[in-house]
Amino acid sequence: MKKIIIIGAGASGVYLSILLKQKLEYQCEIIVLEQNASPLKKLLATGNGRCNLSNKDMSVDYFSTDQKDYVQDIIDQFDMLKQMNELGLYCVYQGNLLYPKSEQALSVKQVMMNCANELGVSFFYNQEVISIEQSKRYLVHTTHQTYQADYVIFAMGSEAGKLSGVNNSRYDILKKLKLDVVKSTPSLVQMTTLPVIKEWKGVRVKGTFSLLENNQCIHKEKGELLFTDYGVSGIAVMQLSAFYQENHQYELSIDFFDDQDVKKLHEYVELRMNKGYNHFYDGLLHNKISTYFARRNLTSTLEIVKLFKDFRLQVTGIRLYETAQVMKGGLSLLEVNHDLQIEKYPHLYAVGEILNVAGLCGGYNLHFAFASAYRVAQAIEREFHAKNK
Repeated sequence: MKKIIIIGAGASGVYLSILLKQKLEYQCEIIVLEQNASPLKKLLATGNGRCNLSNKDMSVDYFSTDQKDYVQDIIDQFDMLKQMNELGLYCVYQGNLLYPKSEQALSVKQVMMNCANELGVSFFYNQEVISIEQSKRYLVHTTHQTYQADYVIFAMGSEAGKLSGVNNSRYDILKKLKLDVVKSTPSLVQMTTLPVIKEWKGVRVKGTFSLLENNQCIHKEKGELLFTDYGVSGIAVMQLSAFYQENHQYELSIDFFDDQDVKKLHEYVELRMNKGYNHFYDGLLHNKISTYFARRNLTSTLEIVKLFKDFRLQVTGIRLYETAQVMKGGLSLLEVNHDLQIEKYPHLYAVGEILNVAGLCGGYNLHFAFASAYRVAQAIEREFHAKNK
């Protein structure tokens, strides 16, 4: 009987263990090694606990990676709704976003773990893998013991949010195998700004938000922004952070009135000013923002309209991995074939966020995690069947 070790009990690792057991039945032993004390820790936090699994608009354009064709093929070949239903998880679309019917990530965890346990997958927790050694079989060394395996799959995620563990041995393992690892940087994370308008802390605004460099728009997002005591947060900011690069100078432009074009807003502002409102800003914006703007004592219509349509903050950076949802970087896809098998090592695969694939918010990262596991399961199944003919 062949032994398959999956390193990491996140979404891709657990789903892969289920697929392999379903496809290969009694032909292999499946062991999942997890450095945390429990599985699917990061999945429980996705979508604010609602677990956004996928998106109808599933395109590689929403991903950062070094092999877009690979990623497009992987995500196109995976039907999340169908596969989750086969797993026993009832899911529904809300607009473009796919959620479990319960809108609870806990439901996803329970269905997956019940299935894995019923199929006989073995889980070992508090097992931090520190190195992989290639011998006649692979030797997987953890802080506690050494395991032998015929197949090994890297599914250990990233350090984002500290939910997959915070040690960097995951990258050291790859580097010791002489594999190319793209530098890991936070993505889908909050931004730090100047000035920090502390009186706006906790204020949420809806609008359109643009990341600018040298007055050129790098990317814009319509949605919600939250002011904090270090800068800005919120889904729109998280999305913009995916386009942030080190050693670049950015500004954040806030359009508080994205539902009005400049001409109409100019006419409206002029009308209010001509009527002689003593408290011009009242009722237009959140009271704390109105009070702040009123202190500027602006009398020019053009200046006020610019304030409403293009209020700018200097972006001084992004926050660290502790608060990031995902990390850009990881194992370069140039190191793997179309089945996500590492070219230099037979029967060694990688899935999920350990790969240099990072999507935007909206179900993209979970879709890739499940889709990459599906791709590897199909490849291993084909190999087993070919050998048994």
